[in-house]
Parts: sequence; C-alpha cells; structure tokens
Amino acid sequence: MSGDSDELLTALREPAWGRKMEALRAITAKLAAGEISEQHEAVLVPLIVAAARDPKWEVQKAAAVTLSELRHADVGLVQSTLEGLARDQQTHYVKEAAERALKRIRSRTQRQKEWRLTEGTRDPTLQHIMTRIREVGLRSMTPARIYDLAMEVSEQSYREVAADTAHEMRNIIVPFEGYLVDLLEQLSDDDAEREDARALVTLALSRLEHITRLIDDLGVYSAPTAADFSPTTLDSVVREAVAVGADRGDQTFVTEGLVRLVIDVPHAIVIDALPDRLLRAITNLVANAYQAMEAGGTLTIRSHVMNGDRVGLTIEDTGTGMTPEAVEHACLRFRSTRRAQGGTGLGLPIAVRIIADDHRGELEIDSTPGIGTKITIMLPMRQASELDR
Repeated sequence: MSGDSDELLTALREPAWGRKMEALRAITAKLAAGEISEQHEAVLVPLIVAAARDPKWEVQKAAAVTLSELRHADVGLVQSTLEGLARDQQTHYVKEAAERALKRIRSRTQRQKEWRLTEGTRDPTLQHIMTRIREVGLRSMTPARIYDLAMEVSEQSYREVAADTAHEMRNIIVPFEGYLVDLLEQLSDDDAEREDARALVTLALSRLEHITRLIDDLGVYSAPTAADFSPTTLDSVVREAVAVGADRGDQTFVTEGLVRLVIDVPHAIVIDALPDRLLRAITNLVANAYQAMEAGGTLTIRSHVMNGDRVGLTIEDTGTGMTPEAVEHACLRFRSTRRAQGGTGLGLPIAVRIIADDHRGELEIDSTPGIGTKITIMLPMRQASELDR
C-alpha cells in the first residue's frame, strides 16, 4: 500500500485518537466508493478491529461505521466485534452505531442473489416485492405496475434513511441547544458590551428551532403506520388542528382577527382513525392555509358523510392560491417556499402520506392564483381489518 493508504495505516497505528478517528472516516468513504481492494482491506481489518477497542468512544463509534462497510472481511469477526460494542458499551452513541452496523450487515448477508417467489426470505425489501407480485400475478406486472413497485421500494428506503437521520440529528441537537441556553444565561447581565453576543446567541437558538422542526417532521414522515385505529370524533380533531395550526401559521391571525373562521363539522361524525397522525395531517393543512392569508381572509372547514361509508372534509382558504406547477412542487419533499420562516418542505407530503397511506384515503388540491386553495380529503369511516383486505 502506498500514498494515501500508507498515511491511513500510519494514522490507525498512532496513539493520537483524533488522527485515528479521521483515518477511520476516510477509510469508510473509500470502502463505500469501492476504492479499496480486497488485499488492502485484509491489511486494514485487524487495525479497524483494534480501533473498536480504543478507550475513546469517538474512535469506537467511527470504527463501528467502518466495520459496516467491509465487504471481504470475516463476517464472524466483524459481527462479534460489533456485538461486543453493542453489548458492553456504556456510551449510547457507540451502542446505537454498532446496532445500526449490525443491521446493515445482516440485511446484506441475508439477501439472496437468486430467489424464487415460493421461497421464504427475511429480507424486508424482498418480502415487499414478493407480496406485491403475488397480489397482482407475475404475468400482470405491466411496466406501470413495475414502476409503482419501484417507487414503493424507493419510498421505503427513504423512510429508513429519514428515521436514522432524524435520530442522529436529535442526539446532536439536544445537548447543543443546552449549551446555547447556558451561554445565553451567562450573557444575561446588563453589560451593554455583551448585547451583540446575546443577539447572536438568540439568533442561533431561533435557527436551531427550525432544525428541530425539521427533525420532528422527518420523524413523523418516516414513522411506520400504527395498527391501532380507534373511533375518533372528526369535529374534535378539526378544532384541535385549527388551534395548533393557527399558532404554527402566525398567532396574530387569531389575536388580531385577520382571518374569519367557519367550521361546519357535525359532532356526530365518527371515523376509525389514528387520532394523533390525523391531527398532524390536518394541522399541517390548516397552518398552510393561515400562511397563505397574510393579508387576511376566510378559512372554511366543512365535512359531510358520503354514501354512508366515507366522509369528506374540505379545508378552503381565500389566500394567495397556487398555480398547477406550484401545487405539484408543494407535494414534493423539501420544496418549501417559506425557508426563511422555518418551513421544512415536509408539511404537505406528511399530510398526503398520513391521509393516503395510513388511512387509505384521498387528498385532492384545487387552487387558483389570487383566489385561494381548496383541499378535499376523503376518508373511509371504517378501516378494514386484516381479514377484510
């Protein structure tokens, strides 16, 4: 090994933990990019395993991530090293990194290169593919259905990444917010010379709140669908969503009476729902409506029963409205036009996912620039049981 590789080997052998951690990160990137040969990997393995026993937790965590990228090493050695980190480690950062690495390795080793539809598999992606193929029949897998299946698998993978990302970001943000709050308290005397410093810390905390909101939205978007539906009064969900949505949009809409509110949702309408998830979806839509009426207007929410087994709910504002292109743009992840106000670009995608995926409903958007937006939600009043599906 020569060049950069020699430097990485030297860094791994040195007692300085900072250099060792940087070397592990560089090796991880090279392994992921396929830039390290099988022979070179064999030289690195014992050094990476040794790094996993380093007294510094930062090095242990970096080693756990590197171990998950090895492709030619003894799987038993890699797994036993990671299991030791997950079992014996007191630092939860290392434990979680080791558990995620084990999950990746097991998923990779359990996935068969060749498989038959009649064979069992523990790989969740293959299970999903086989279930869908059996539902429609192999001969009925048209290009359109294959495309839909590919989108489902892609969405599944995205949610896994989003869940892991939200978890990691939350671990970093929580203590960081504490540091800033402590710093602000230390600067809270009347010394005028500290005014600029206080202003900067306050600004940092406000930006941190935006990041926290994004983490929360990632967690909601990636959360698996719960199975415990319960009878839910639609009126109570709507009224709570209006209260929370007004606060998220801008509380001045309520306190200054800029928006006239009309709610026509009969208390007698009861549906099977995931109350917390449905509340989040409607809250996001209400907040969007308030944000679209900065100059004031009317927010109208109505519901009615359709054919005895479905309920329709409309959320209509007299705000700025959107073009068809803007509507399509808003339905995509991370396409917020309100970044400066803390928008995450996940509000509408979260609502669509909760209505369509979690509740097997439909969500339609009808919007006209300068006139306003009307969102129509169709929900089944009763969720089918597993035996009904």
